[in-house]
Amino acid sequence: MMAEKNNEYFQQFIGVKVGPDRYRIKGKHLSNFAKSIGDKDPRYYVEPPKGEGEKADYSKIIAHPAYAATYTVPSVLMNLPEVMGPDGKPVCKNIGKILHTSQEYDYSGCVPLTAAEKKIYSYGEILDMQLKSDNLWVKFLFTTKNQEGTKTFCKAIVKGLLRKGGY
Repeated sequence: MMAEKNNEYFQQFIGVKVGPDRYRIKGKHLSNFAKSIGDKDPRYYVEPPKGEGEKADYSKIIAHPAYAATYTVPSVLMNLPEVMGPDGKPVCKNIGKILHTSQEYDYSGCVPLTAAEKKIYSYGEILDMQLKSDNLWVKFLFTTKNQEGTKTFCKAIVKGLLRKGGY
């Protein structure tokens, strides 16, 4: 029987890199997201065409700042199960025990995201991992860039936890 894992065990994962995760960007999705959160500001939203056969022009909008949740929060679910311990077994034993707890966005030094990018990539790093009250708390930094890595769109701190039985 293996000894119970403690904070010292989980400290070895700080600095582990994950990803990149690829996300497809479409103007219609950017616009629909803004509408779904009640923001019809023309910087983020395009009215649907009125006439038959007309197409909306999404080329002039940028992603709403909250849109980053659509590509950073899922990265926790995609990447935590991929983090392996020294025994070759995943740290996350049960994805159903993952709970997203918070996210913070930093747009300093970033450029606005537009549909012209088509694909973006989120690169992650584990900043902290520790046990508290039988939950494994994990803090990630995700930096989202274009394919060439020459533009940064968002830096996000995303926190989650694995409930007991998930680690």
